[in-house]
Amino acid sequence: MARPTPERVDPWLLSEQEAVLEGDIALSALPRLAPLLRESGGEVSYRFRFGRDEHGRSVIHSSVKAELRLECQRCLNSMSHQVDAEGALALVRGPLEAEQLPRELDPLLLQEKELLQVRELVEDELLLSIPVSPRHAAGSCSGHRHREPEEPAAQQEKPNPFAVLAALKTGGNHS
Repeated sequence: MARPTPERVDPWLLSEQEAVLEGDIALSALPRLAPLLRESGGEVSYRFRFGRDEHGRSVIHSSVKAELRLECQRCLNSMSHQVDAEGALALVRGPLEAEQLPRELDPLLLQEKELLQVRELVEDELLLSIPVSPRHAAGSCSGHRHREPEEPAAQQEKPNPFAVLAALKTGGNHS
C-alpha cells in the first residue's frame, strides 16, 4: 500500500539524498483539475525521483499516470484520456538560471528554503496533459457524422449576384 502523500517537501534536501517519492492521489482532491473532468472518480499515480545531473543541478524526474474522464467537445459525451507523462524538472532560483537550462529540462522556480507542494506538482502535470479540445478519435464519436457533399446542380441554381450589374451594363450599351 502506498504511503500518504506529504503536503510539502524540501526538494533541495531530497535532491541531495537522491530520494524517491511515490504514491497515489484521488483525482477529486485536485481542485484546479476538477472543473475540467466529466467524472472525478479515480486516482493518479506519481513517482518523483530527486537527484543531481552531471552539472550538479538539482533535478526531479517525474512520472504521472492516470485515466481522466473528459467531455468530448464534438459529441459532449464522456471520453477516456490516458495520461502517462514523464518529464525532467530542474530546480532554479531565478529566470536567468532558467534561461541557461538545456531543452530537455523544464525549470521549476523555487527559492533556497521554499518547500515544494507535491499535490500541486502532480496536478500541474495532469493539467499540461489535457488537450485544448478533447475529442474522441475520428470515426468513433457519436457527434461526428459524415456529411454528404452538396450536389453540383444545387450550386448552379443559385442566382449570380452580379447578374444585375451585367444587365445594367448591357442595357447601358444600347443607349
